[in-house]
Amino acid sequence: MKLAGKTDVGRVRQDNQDDYRAGELPGDAAWGLVCDGMGGARGGQEASRSACDVIERCFQQQYSRCLPGEEEDFLRKTLLSANRFVFQKAAQDETLAGMGTTAVCALVRSGKAYLCHAGDSRGYLFRDGKLTQLTHDHSYVQELVDCGTITVEEAEHHPQKNIITRALGVDYRLVPEFTQLEVQPGDELLLCSDGLTNAVPKAQLEQLLRTESFYDLPDRMIRTANENGGSDNITALLMQVEPMEVRHG
Repeated sequence: MKLAGKTDVGRVRQDNQDDYRAGELPGDAAWGLVCDGMGGARGGQEASRSACDVIERCFQQQYSRCLPGEEEDFLRKTLLSANRFVFQKAAQDETLAGMGTTAVCALVRSGKAYLCHAGDSRGYLFRDGKLTQLTHDHSYVQELVDCGTITVEEAEHHPQKNIITRALGVDYRLVPEFTQLEVQPGDELLLCSDGLTNAVPKAQLEQLLRTESFYDLPDRMIRTANENGGSDNITALLMQVEPMEVRHG
C-alpha cells in the first residue's frame, strides 16, 4: 500500500479544523482517516484532533484482534469510541459545547476496502480513469436530493449545504454508515473533507488523478482547491493498492 496526504487551512479561514491520520498495518494492509471539525475554531480543532487520536489508538492497540469478517464491527466500534470521547469532552467543558466532527475511515486489506463514516467527508474510488463516490453524505441537502426535492446540480450551490445530520461527538448515540468493496492492484482510494469537493469539480479531480504522480496528488489537489477559491479547510488523503510486481526470469 502507498499512502499520501496533506491538509491546508485554505485561503479564507484563520484556523484549520481538519485533521487526518494514516498508517501501514501487518500483511500489506493500511488504514486512513479524515475528520472535519465543527463548533467554533477551538471546538472544531479539538473535536477533529480528539477523534483522530482515539481512532489511531484503536488501530494501534486493537487492530491485531480484528479477525477476517470482523472489519465492519471493528470500524463501527472504533468510530463509536471516538464519538463517546468527543461527546464527553464537550459535556465537561462548556467552552467546547456543541463541538463535533465528521469522519471517514478506511481499512484496506486482503483485496478489500472497508469504509465507515459519519458526516459529509467523503470516500472515493479511482479506477481505470474514473472517480466513483463510495460514501453517502449525511447532510440536510443530501436528504433533499434523496427525496427528490432538489437535483444533484442544485445541491452543489444550496445555501444550507453545510448542515450536517450525522457527526461524531454531537449525540451520545451514533449510527455510522459502512460500505465495503473489492479492490484491484492500481486502485486508489481518496478520502477528503468537503473543502476539497466543494472547490474542485469531479471532472477536475479525475484529470488530476490521471495525470499527476501519486505522491504529488494531495499537494496538487489542495493547490487546485485554493486556486478555485479555497474558502474552507482542505484535506486530501490517498491510499493506493500497489500494482502486482512483474518478475522476468
